[in-house]
Amino acid sequence: MSELQTIKPVRVCRETRETRFAVTLGPRQKAGDRIDLPNQLLGHLLDHLLKACSLSIEIVDVSWPGSWQFDHVLCEDIGQLVGHGIGAIHDAQAAAGGVAGRATATAAMDEAHVECLVSFEGRPRCEWTVVGSEGIDGFVDAWYNDSGIMTGWASGTNLRQFFEGFTIGAGATLAIVIRKGGNLHHVYEAAFRALGDAIGTSIGTGASRIPGDTSGLAGTPRYVVDSLEPGAQ
Repeated sequence: MSELQTIKPVRVCRETRETRFAVTLGPRQKAGDRIDLPNQLLGHLLDHLLKACSLSIEIVDVSWPGSWQFDHVLCEDIGQLVGHGIGAIHDAQAAAGGVAGRATATAAMDEAHVECLVSFEGRPRCEWTVVGSEGIDGFVDAWYNDSGIMTGWASGTNLRQFFEGFTIGAGATLAIVIRKGGNLHHVYEAAFRALGDAIGTSIGTGASRIPGDTSGLAGTPRYVVDSLEPGAQ
C-alpha cells in the first residue's frame, strides 16, 4: 500500500465570534475537482497547490457567507484552515512512520520562477524575497460572468495572506523567493505550485499528478483543422 493510501481525511473547523469555516482534506482520488470560492483566482491557485501535493479539499461549512466578501479574510482564513489540516496530516504521518518534515521546491509558470522552503517545526513564520524590484502586491487577475461583465478581481496583497495564514495554521516556517517575475498570475501560480511540491515531499504524499489531472483547469487543448475549398469561409 502506498503512503498516499494510508492518509486518513481530516476535517478542520475554524470558529471565531464572527465566522465559522470548515473544510475536509484528504487523499486526491479523482481528477478535475473544482474548488468553488468567491475569489475564483484563489480557488484556481489552491487547485494548483493541492494537485502538487496529491490532496483534495471540500468546503463543508460556511456559517457567515457575508464575511467571504472581505477578500483579506477569505484568503487568510482559507490559508489557516488548509495549513492546520496539512499540519495535522504531517503529524499523523510522522507518528505512523516518519516524514521528512521539511523540503525546498522550485516551480515555473512560463516566465515566472519561484522557490519555496517549508519546514514543519511549530515555528510559524513567513518571509518573502523578491529578486529585483518588481512589485507583487498589485492587481493579479479578474474574472467575468457569461455576459462578459467583470464580477471580481484579486490582488497580490490579499493572495499573500493565504501563505501567512498557512504558516499560522500549520505552525510552519515558510520562505518564498520570487526568482523571476513577469505576469503576476504566473508568479502566484508558480508560488502555489512550489509550496504544494514542498508540502508533498515534507508530509510524504509525494508530488505527482493522478491520471486525468492537468496543470490547470482548462486541460490539454484539442485542435480541429478542416480543409476548405478555395473561396470558402
